[in-house]
Amino acid sequence: MGSMNVRLQGKQTYHSGYVMLWQKMPMSRRQMLLLETLGVKMSFLESIPSHLQLPVAVTCYWIRCSEPKVKLHQLKALLLVIVAGELHRITNDPDPTVLHTEDDGIAYNEFLKWKEKKLQSKDFDLDAAHSFCQWQCCLQMGFYLNQLLCAPLSEPDLSRLYSGTLVHRLYQELKSTPSVENLFSLSPKMTQLYQVMLNTVESIVSPDFFQKMTKTKSESCKKKASNKKKKAIRCTISETQHLGNVNRFASLAVDD
Repeated sequence: MGSMNVRLQGKQTYHSGYVMLWQKMPMSRRQMLLLETLGVKMSFLESIPSHLQLPVAVTCYWIRCSEPKVKLHQLKALLLVIVAGELHRITNDPDPTVLHTEDDGIAYNEFLKWKEKKLQSKDFDLDAAHSFCQWQCCLQMGFYLNQLLCAPLSEPDLSRLYSGTLVHRLYQELKSTPSVENLFSLSPKMTQLYQVMLNTVESIVSPDFFQKMTKTKSESCKKKASNKKKKAIRCTISETQHLGNVNRFASLAVDD
């Protein structure tokens, strides 16, 4: 027990040393280091509320590094979930400094009615689940790095930032009902927030990083056949070669 306490104290001292080191560095340098790691310039984030700048920067990193590529509907579903969390925050926060209009309350009630509607039974999308899991990993690492650098960006409220059930439902409905993108249209403030985040991400990330949605039936069949061949080939690859995979999310890989 005593040796465990010594190890814990050693880790705390080690961590405290790093914190003191970063604290001596100017805020602008720490912020630059964080954003350079995520591949985003602060000038692109200035129109984003400060507490959402880190999630938006992380989202850009996720799109660039994700394998397979992120679909545009996945990005839109994710941003709509963030908007839902913001709408919940401003309509339910007892803090009198948090202002919300009557339109926000109406939009939130309509959102709750939409959530209560029964979704038509659809197969679980494993690829989408894998992609959203990658985003959560990026957010976690971005959050830790931000903390290590003594929070050069404001920390988001993680409890209101993401809902797995909601993001999957939005993604499924966006594929068949694009009008779902206007889910918060009754609130001008939330509509603007969504558009600002979407425009910011699209201005930072090249369209080439998004997976194309249109595929013919024959192309789909060819892809399945190709995936089976790739799976057989992967079985013959040595563990050493696998560890050399350039995919940052190789540890999250799933079978085809």
